[in-house]
This record gives sequence, C-alpha cells and structure tokens, in this order.
Amino acid sequence: MASSTPVCSICDQSNITIPSMIWCFECDEGLCLECKGHHSLSKGTRKHTTVPMSEYQKLPCDIVKITQNCVKHNEKFNIYCKKHESLCCGICIVEKHLGCRDFGKLTDIIQNAKFANGFDEIEQSLAELTHNIQRIRNDRENNMKRLSKKRKQIKQDIEHTRITLNNRLDKIQADILEKLNATEETETKLIVKQLDLLKEVESELTEYRKNIQNIKQHATDLQKFISIKDLEKKVTRKDEFLMAVIETEKFKDLEMTYKANAAMQNVTNYIKNFGEIIIKTKPCDVILTRRKANQAQIMMPNISPKSVENIKVMLHKTINTMVNRTWGCCMLPDGRTTFAGYLNKFVRIFKTDGSKDFDVSTATNPCDIAYNSEDKTLIVTSGQSDKQCITIIDIQNKQIKNEIPVDNKYYGVAVQDGKFICCAAGKGIHSINPNRNSINDIVCDKIPKFCYVEAFGDKIFQTNNKLNSVICYDIQGSVQWSFKDESVLKGPIGISVDNDGNVYVVGKSSSNVVAISADGQQYKEILTANDDLLDPSCLHYNISSNQLLVANYEKNAMIFTLN
Repeated sequence: MASSTPVCSICDQSNITIPSMIWCFECDEGLCLECKGHHSLSKGTRKHTTVPMSEYQKLPCDIVKITQNCVKHNEKFNIYCKKHESLCCGICIVEKHLGCRDFGKLTDIIQNAKFANGFDEIEQSLAELTHNIQRIRNDRENNMKRLSKKRKQIKQDIEHTRITLNNRLDKIQADILEKLNATEETETKLIVKQLDLLKEVESELTEYRKNIQNIKQHATDLQKFISIKDLEKKVTRKDEFLMAVIETEKFKDLEMTYKANAAMQNVTNYIKNFGEIIIKTKPCDVILTRRKANQAQIMMPNISPKSVENIKVMLHKTINTMVNRTWGCCMLPDGRTTFAGYLNKFVRIFKTDGSKDFDVSTATNPCDIAYNSEDKTLIVTSGQSDKQCITIIDIQNKQIKNEIPVDNKYYGVAVQDGKFICCAAGKGIHSINPNRNSINDIVCDKIPKFCYVEAFGDKIFQTNNKLNSVICYDIQGSVQWSFKDESVLKGPIGISVDNDGNVYVVGKSSSNVVAISADGQQYKEILTANDDLLDPSCLHYNISSNQLLVANYEKNAMIFTLN
C-alpha cells in the first residue's frame, strides 16, 4: 500500500511541515486543509481529481507510482501505443514508436475502457486460478495418501516374506525397509515442495484480489487502466506457470510398487536384497479450467470510426522513379521512399529530397514491398516470377539479407508483429512466420493475381481487382465488411491504412485513390487523373509524416500530405 502520510507539498516549499489531507493525482502531490481550499477554487486546478489521504494510502504501491507524466521526458502522456501496450508522450513517439501503426488518443482509450468488465474478468480469472491450485493441491495430497497406503501394503508383503526366512536375512530386511522409507521420504519431500510452491502462488493471487477491491474504489481511471493491463499480464503468467508446472516431470503422478526377488524363496544364501522399490509415473488426472483466449483483450475499447469526408490532400513532391512497371512502393519512417522495379529486377530507394539513394538487385521480379520495423528490413514478394521466394533486404547494409523459398505466387504483402501477411493467387491470405519457417492460412479463397493486403490492429484488408472490391477480415479470417462501388473504384490494387483505421485504395482502372472509413460505410475519392494519376498501381501511408505515397505504373510517383 501507499507509504506513510506525506506532508503538504505547497507548505513544504515554505519550509512548513503540515500533514496532507488530500491527494491530487494530476498535481501528483498532497495538500493540507488550507491548501485544499485554494486548490478547489483555483481555475487551473478546480477540476482536478482528488481523494482523501486515508483512501489514497489504501492503493497498492505500484498503482501509486503511475503518474500523468512521462518520467523520462517530463511531458504529459497523451498517446497509447496498442502494439506495445505503452503510454507515450510526444517525445516517446519520436524516439521509440516511429515504426508503430496502431495508436490511440489516451483520453479516448480511457474514456472507452471497460473498467467494470476488465476487473470482473480478472477477478473471475483469479478465482479460476485459485480453484485450479486447489485441484492440484488435492491431487498432490491424495498422492501422498496413496503412497503412504502403498508403503504399508508393501511393508506387509515384505514382512510376510521375511517370516519364511531365517535370522540371516534380518540385515537384508532392514536394508530394504530403509530404502522403502527413504524412497517415500524423498518423493514426499518433492510433493511438499510442490505444495509450498502452490501455496506461494495462491498467496500472490489472494493479494491481487485484495488489491483489486482497493483499486476499483480509489484509483483513477488511468491507474485502473494500467493496473488492469498489469494484472492481466500477471494473471496470464500465473496461468502459464501452472500449465507449465503441471506438465513437468516433477508433477507426474507417483506410484510406488514392490518387486520381490523370486529366487529368494529357494536359494536364500544367494539373495542380496528383498527386491526393489520402484516409482512409476503417469500423467495426473487434474484438468485445469482456462478462460477463452479471446477474453485477453477485454480492455481494448471500440473507438467510433472517423469520417473520411474531411480528408484533404496536398501535393508535396513528385519523384521521377525511372522504374518500369512499379507494382509496390513504401515510405520508410525516416521519409525515404522505395519502389519495386518489376521489369528492372531491383528495389530502388530514394532520399527525402527525391534523389536516388541506391538500388538492390533481386533474383526475382519484385512485386510488393513492406517495411519490417523489428529489424529494419524490406520484405519483397515475387509475384508471377519464375523463382518464387520472399526476399528480405537489409536497408542499412544495402544488400539482400535472406531469401525464403515459397511454393505460392505471393503478390501483396504486409508486416504484422514480425509475421508476413501475404496474398497468394488462387489460395487466399497466408501468414508466414520467418523465424519458424511456418505458413498458416488466414483466408482460404481463390483470389486472382495482384491482390494486395494491409494489416491494422486486429483487422486485415484485401483488394480484389477482379471483383472490384475491398474486403475487411478479422485475424481469424472472418469477413467484417466489404466495399464495392464500380462507379467510383475499379481495378483496386495497392492498399494502406492510416492511424484512424481509414483505408486508402488505388483504383488502377479508375485512375484514382479512394478513402474508405474504418467501418466500410463511408468513402471519398481524394485523388483523380487530374492529380497526375496515370495508371496508378500502388500506394503507402506513412504514419510518421501523415503522408501518402502514390506510384504510377510507369516512371513517376507523388507524395501527398493529408490534412
């Protein structure tokens, strides 16, 4: 809980020591009775959230440490990065989150956060974990009883055999009994250790539940939000810990048996022992109950989609790419631009001033490009090239880092959490894990060639140039919405998403760019042939600069600033 009563911060500045009566979370300091009155009347602080010091001190210490300001940069938190589940100030975004796509305004996140549901879910998970611990403990205790019962049974068998032997076997009997008892003691000690470990975890869960009540009553919304995220992680770790523990060899069910030496009945002079004490293991019968995995994101609020009607674009720069048949483009966080030269068999990178930086030759006809912020590489698909592979380009070393052979013709590509989301002609949408060399189906559909894809949050967006449609899926591959209006969009190819979830699509046949709202219900044509769109093929939204890169099929590309 919070430490002893602090002194009034304002009075302390005048070297006057007076105990605080209330705590202001936004000022992050305590106030005495007199200063409380000034604080409640002052225009700048009258709306601040305060609590009596007695209530403030009931909050857990880790909750009290949560403040409104960034400790590193001393700026107020105003952004929440959903990818890293991290509070961010403006400087944090620039320093650590330029490659992130999924942000939210902190006030919107907190306002829409489901605190009641969040705490209810965590409390239910804690109750479930406690129940699972009790199940395991009961199983361990029953195992001890079975061991004890079996020990007595074996002891009777040994003593019964001993009756038929002469005194010369006394020492042998003592030896086997000693080994029997030692075996039980050793295994019992292991189980006792397991029970002690379970008791420790149960105590921690009890403390979590106790803390929740105080947090629910006395913490600020921000503190509630952060505490829920923290408790979710702690509860998940405990759950994973129990699952890992129950699967270890130490938690195998122990069965002690006795194997008598048959020769002992006939040739006593040659008998060295009574037999063996054997411990057999088998999987225990405990079945742990677990909450559904899709309940892990109980706190993530649903933000209403923003209108695309107010989106305006302004030409920032035109780039002469000198690329033949551009099927893919990408803007890097530092403002540089990249283009896939399909016929040229290279990926070309331009500096921020529009001048050429360098080329990287590829063994395939490069199709689409995506930037992987985790290792600062470009992910390039091979489309309908003779050689099928995913090419990974190291931007810093200006060379190919790796080629991943594939069996499908991949066109559009996006990167999400280190995985490559690709459109496979005739197959659907695949998720490729480069670290495990595994491919999973997200959507199974006989899609045509040159379908493109983008990922944002828990949504995946795909274009279909044959059906003239844009489809939104969830991460399980279920259709959320579909957009089709051939009067405004034909031959959709390139696709990208901004920070509000608005979708930008190139119409290759309609020579335009259409913005579609996050829910698929609204659209606006923001660029046309009058904006020098001549057979446009691809585009990319740069979250760092709020700019849209649009590339024509031949020769040139434009950078537009969004307002």
